[in-house]
Amino acid sequence: MGRLLRVGLGLLLSTIVGSGCTIRIGGGFSPLGDDGTSQDEDEGTPTRLPEPDIWRVSPPELTPEQQQKQDEVDQYLLEEYRDYEIVATTQGYSGDIIDWMNSDSLPGPQLEPPPPTWTAADLVPSPGAGLARTELELYPELRGPEGTTPFHRPDFAAYVLGQTGASSLEDYLDSYQEGGQPSGQKRLYAGFRWDVPNMGASGSINQYGGDVEQGTFSLIEIAVACSGLDEPNTLEQIGAVVSRDKVNFPGFFDTNPRMHIEYLAEGYESMRKRKGAWDHQRSGFIAQRGRPYGPGVVVPASTLGLGTPPQEHRFDIQQDASGNWWIAHNGNTLGYYPASLFDLLNLGACRSAWYGEVFDPTPTDWTWTDMGSGEFGPAAYGYAAYVKDPIYRDLLNAPTAPIDDPLVNLQMTPFANACYTRATMTKAAPPWGRYLYLGGPGGDAPGCD
Repeated sequence: MGRLLRVGLGLLLSTIVGSGCTIRIGGGFSPLGDDGTSQDEDEGTPTRLPEPDIWRVSPPELTPEQQQKQDEVDQYLLEEYRDYEIVATTQGYSGDIIDWMNSDSLPGPQLEPPPPTWTAADLVPSPGAGLARTELELYPELRGPEGTTPFHRPDFAAYVLGQTGASSLEDYLDSYQEGGQPSGQKRLYAGFRWDVPNMGASGSINQYGGDVEQGTFSLIEIAVACSGLDEPNTLEQIGAVVSRDKVNFPGFFDTNPRMHIEYLAEGYESMRKRKGAWDHQRSGFIAQRGRPYGPGVVVPASTLGLGTPPQEHRFDIQQDASGNWWIAHNGNTLGYYPASLFDLLNLGACRSAWYGEVFDPTPTDWTWTDMGSGEFGPAAYGYAAYVKDPIYRDLLNAPTAPIDDPLVNLQMTPFANACYTRATMTKAAPPWGRYLYLGGPGGDAPGCD
């Protein structure tokens, strides 16, 4: 059997974690020795991140070249977590590695979140639907001890497996990751934006399962943004998504939908050295202590038809009085992006958007990757993805519904109705609320060029 992928885990014995001992990541560390292990030069502490207490999914084998890249990932992650205190490490049934950090050791100012923008009624899913629960909520055995906060450990599988042209992990992070965008090249959209100043946006979405073509992604996103004077180079954005992604998060084990957050500053025309990132890596995102899960977590998918309930995700993006942007999922505050990251979003956002997006790096032959369920937007409940109850917060922080009128709001661009479509907003009597269906089969549809 070949060398096993450690997924940033190294050779530290899992019994150390299982015994309840705390592993402190901090101080300097020395390079790895020939045996793949190393000790901190000053304190004699391990310089590999811990393995999970139980391997629920066996790590795959790597070639020597891939293992060398994995060693590079290991060292990068160790540096990322050097100021954290890992109390326990678990592996989910998805294969994800979750590090449970001592909440008191988390870096960054721990601020009190602003009053929630949602009510208990907002967290009640549509009749026949369910509120999407993460695997950390569904399986208590995956959770860490009291006083800890979970972080999903990234595996950077696309880089390790050589699926990009990146010369190093730094090059991959700077040049080969793709973010969600409210408009952009090599993308098609179905949704709408509302160009009104606001203090945040919210709504519920549902996302379907299914495979995506290598090098593409399919996501549904709620975002706030400001374009600036030269949008390709001055755009700033904050978004929350549920995605199926084989660009940034192909994973070693699955193509399950995942919940992610992102921010972007300094535009997207040039992907090199941009300021922005997914989830907590390099992003400056400050995690909320004690949150039940973090971004990157696997979430349940909706399935076509009415045999199983659609799975809804409630997202709230909200700015506080100091200009910080907070993100919550299903009523759980995940943390915030500090105001210092932005030049344009400090005094509110310029627009909000609710949309589906598919990225294809070779758009001359558009990908077969579905948006949503793969059914076009006019399809019915249980058969098409949707956005429910889109709301923006006006400058007085009052919840306001955007007007779904083609003479007022703006279609997300570029779009191709032969590939993906959106329906007009449906305004139903309570408790159904307002819906906008979206989706399509992409390149599998006749005329989708």
